[in-house]
Amino acid sequence: MKPVHIVVAGAGGNTGSHLLPHLARMSGIARLTLVDSDVYEPANLAVQNIDSRDIGQPKVAAQAKKLQLINSHLEINALQERIEDVPRGLLRGGLIVSCLDSRAARQHVNEIAWRLKTPWIDCGILGSQNLARVNYYTSEQDAPCLECAWGPDEYALIEQEYLCGAGSGSAYPSMASSALGALAASLMALEIAKLISSEFSEPIPARQVLIDAQHHHLRISTSRRNPWCRFDHRHWVIKPWRCQTESTTLGAALKTLGSLRVEGHRFVQEMLCPGCGHMENALRLNRPLARCSVCNRRMVSAGFGSLERLDKDLAGESVNLTLAQIGLRAGDIVSCGKWQHRELEAA
Repeated sequence: MKPVHIVVAGAGGNTGSHLLPHLARMSGIARLTLVDSDVYEPANLAVQNIDSRDIGQPKVAAQAKKLQLINSHLEINALQERIEDVPRGLLRGGLIVSCLDSRAARQHVNEIAWRLKTPWIDCGILGSQNLARVNYYTSEQDAPCLECAWGPDEYALIEQEYLCGAGSGSAYPSMASSALGALAASLMALEIAKLISSEFSEPIPARQVLIDAQHHHLRISTSRRNPWCRFDHRHWVIKPWRCQTESTTLGAALKTLGSLRVEGHRFVQEMLCPGCGHMENALRLNRPLARCSVCNRRMVSAGFGSLERLDKDLAGESVNLTLAQIGLRAGDIVSCGKWQHRELEAA
């Protein structure tokens, strides 16, 4: 059995914290990438698989320590950031697991999984009704995706975040107990074990297992590809591009690639710190790694202008900046044409 790399988004939450110990004990898993931007708070003790020593620690760091105590041979990559901001090349693996409570973040995982042609499992819990569910998606070209089941009402519930930092939405709380989170995590672990050991003779796309713990009901359903789905279900063909982000200039990159776009992000030219008012006039990606040099708070766009794609003319005097200075990182996947994608790899 080939060793598997699994990416867990929302690794420190209610379901994620209960799932990880199962994965650490599971044969066939060689590497885990943990993604979670939050820090443990006292309120988390009631519903998540942690103890008082974890309070104040980044969730991924605390969970990584626990996993090493279970399996010292397990390779762990802990990323304290939102799944939306992780370079997509770092999310390549045999499986992506979503333990997220944000509809926007789950939509993002769906898009990443399809672009990378990677199967993914999504889970959800609803404490008010004692519901736990697990969905499996294959990312095959004719298979349904998460959005195939969405209508106008589901899209209206997507949390919004704007470049200026205004109007940011937040996910609805699940109001779920630790027991319900553990139930969903155990159900997910069993599905992952089947996938790893190839127990599915014929994998079923978009399979949902739903447990109604309130009334002791189990429901299993499948869905079909929606021909009117808003998502394009397109896979990427990605070629490596070996460079040093700390020394390769934007001008050199544009000379090689012609144009530059980082999927899921935009370039902005004025950044403002909403905390101390510090302003920076520099071209860079607007993602949380753009931090204020004075107070370290996340910077936001100061104006309405943003650029989706850069070329030599739009880059202007910024061509002498390095890729790192404008916010690119190793693992970022950039598009340099309509169908051409390159992954930044350290030279």
